[in-house]
Amino acid sequence: MISALHIREGHDPVPLDMPTLRQKKSRDDIFAQTWQCKFCGKPMTPRMGAIRAWYFAHKREASECPFEAESEKESPQHLALKRAAAEALRKYFGKQVASLEYEVRFPNIRRIADAVITLTDGTRVAVEAQLSPLTLHQLQDRTDSYLRDEIEVIWVFQEQDHGGLKAGGIWDTCRQWLLDEGYLVLTARATVTQTSVPLPG
Repeated sequence: MISALHIREGHDPVPLDMPTLRQKKSRDDIFAQTWQCKFCGKPMTPRMGAIRAWYFAHKREASECPFEAESEKESPQHLALKRAAAEALRKYFGKQVASLEYEVRFPNIRRIADAVITLTDGTRVAVEAQLSPLTLHQLQDRTDSYLRDEIEVIWVFQEQDHGGLKAGGIWDTCRQWLLDEGYLVLTARATVTQTSVPLPG
């Protein structure tokens, strides 16, 4: 997970996300704090390696956590894609953004959005970063469920190695349906970026 609740005695829990923390706090500062899952309340620990993107993980088995039950298994690629997409959309909407929160649960539709951008006019925009295959029917059903809960949705797909979505493939079909319906669609190309922490020699 990218986000967790920051627990301090005498204060209300505050949801914080790792990309923001990494910019403002040291590894030791983050590790010294108490963190809790936003969904199940179990303790979480920051994972802050030299190579992988930083994130939060449950300290113990999280099989009963709604996040584990209702969201897709998160790979490092999915973590990176949803973070990059959310930040790109924050820049796209600019001053219209009131807040950005990662991993937001909508119990009515049994969905956990990768991120939600709330605009100054109150509009909520769910960001769905999609790496695993899904059918057009599944995509339509998920999109409709957000709309029934008065949440706009933006889908993000990862491009193939050759630089585009496979023509005629399921991704291309899903993207084309979204575009035909007037939705904003993002595509991202996976690249390797060197970390600021030197790799072992």
